Amino acid sequence: MSRRPLDVNTPPAAAALALIGCLACVPQTHAAAGGDLTIVNARIYRSPDAAPIEHGTIVVRGGRITAVSGGGAANAAPGAPVIEAGGATVTAGFWNCHVHIFTPALLHARERTASELSAELERMFTRWGFTSVFDLASLLSNTEVIRQRIAAGEVTGPRIFTVGDPFFPEHGTPVYVRSYLERNHFPSFEVATADQARERARRQLAAGADGVKIFAGAIVGGKVGVLPMPLDIAHAVVDEAHRVGKPAFAHPSNAAGLDIAVASGVDVLAHTAPAMGPWGPQVIAPLLAHRMALVPTLTLIEVEEHKAGSSAARTESVEQIATQQLKAFAAAGGTVLFGTDVGYIDVDDTTREFELLGRVLGWRQILASLTSRPAQRFTHGGGTLQPGAAADLTIIDGDPAANVTAYARVRYTIRDGRIVYRRR
Repeated sequence: MSRRPLDVNTPPAAAALALIGCLACVPQTHAAAGGDLTIVNARIYRSPDAAPIEHGTIVVRGGRITAVSGGGAANAAPGAPVIEAGGATVTAGFWNCHVHIFTPALLHARERTASELSAELERMFTRWGFTSVFDLASLLSNTEVIRQRIAAGEVTGPRIFTVGDPFFPEHGTPVYVRSYLERNHFPSFEVATADQARERARRQLAAGADGVKIFAGAIVGGKVGVLPMPLDIAHAVVDEAHRVGKPAFAHPSNAAGLDIAVASGVDVLAHTAPAMGPWGPQVIAPLLAHRMALVPTLTLIEVEEHKAGSSAARTESVEQIATQQLKAFAAAGGTVLFGTDVGYIDVDDTTREFELLGRVLGWRQILASLTSRPAQRFTHGGGTLQPGAAADLTIIDGDPAANVTAYARVRYTIRDGRIVYRRR
C-alpha cells in the first residue's frame, strides 16, 4: 500500500493531515518498541566529520537505522511513513546537556495531564531538536514520574537523563533560586557533612539518578559572594557516582570552585567561570588531565547580566571572557557539550546560543557537541547515523556549514524512529 510522502514544503494543514494519515497506519505498540520510517531526498551528515550525502535516504526499522545511502528508498520499510525532506539536513538527534526539569508546568507531574506535560516538553526540548537531555538539578521523585510517563507512551518527550536533587554546601542554597524553592516547597538540597552527602548520593543513584551535581562554588550573594563546597563533601558525592559508573557535574562559579571541581574528580563543568578571568594553559591543563568536559551555556550570561541591570559594555565584557575560556579549552582538545540551562532561564530558543558558539567554534565542532560527544560520554557510543544505531534524528532547514543558526530551525525531531515533534 503506497503512502503519501510528508513533504517539508507542504502547507501546514495539508502536511498535518498527511502525517496523521501515515501515523494511523503504524501499529500503536508500547513506547519501548521503535518505529519504522523512511526519509528521502535529504542532505545527510552521518557524523560531525563526514562529508554530506546529498539527496540521501535513511531507512529505519524497529527504531534502528538499517540503511543510509544516496538515491531512492528501495529498502524502505513497507507501509511505513515516508518523510520527503526536500533537501533539508538530517543529523543524529541533538542532546542538551544542561537543562532543568523544574519549571512550574513540570512540577507535580503525577497530577498533570499528558497534554500539559507533552506541551511543556515540546516547548523546551523537542521543538529544538533534542532527542536526549541531561537534567542538572530537579526533584528526582518528580522527574522520575515524567520519565515513567514518557516510557509508557502516555507523554511525548525526549530521553531524560537526570542528576535529580543537586548538592549545595551548608548555607549555600544559591541566592537566585531560594525564593523559587521555598515557594514550591522543595526540600533543602544542602549537605553539612561528608557522611550526609555520601548517604544521599547513594540513595539518589539507587533511586534512578544518572549522575550527581555539586555546587563547587555556590553563589550566595552578600559579603560571601561565592561559597565553596568543602572538599571532603565534594569528594564524597563524586566518589559515590564514580563507584557506580555515573558522571559527576559541577557548577564552578570562580577559581576556588574550579579547583574543588578538579580536586574532587568531577567529569563535567556545567558552565564556564567568567568571574575568574581568562583561562591560560595552567588552568586548562588539569581539566584535560582529568578528561573534563565543558558545557558553555553562553546565553545564560546575557540573561543574568540583563537581570542584574548591567550595561551593554559590561555584558559584552563578561561574554568575551566566557568565549575566551571556551575557545582556549576547545583549542587545547577539550570536550565541549551543548547546553542551554533552559528550565532555569526562560529562553528555550537555541538560536542565540548557536550564534555565540559560532564566534569561536566551527560548525562541525558544534555538531559534535550536539551529537557524538555527549552520546559517547554518557551512553558509550552512538550520536552518528550508522546502520544499527538508534534512530534518533533531527531534521533542520538549511545547511549548518553555511550558517550555524540552521541548527535552531528544526523541522522534525525523531526518537527511536518515532516522530516526537513536527513543525506545524
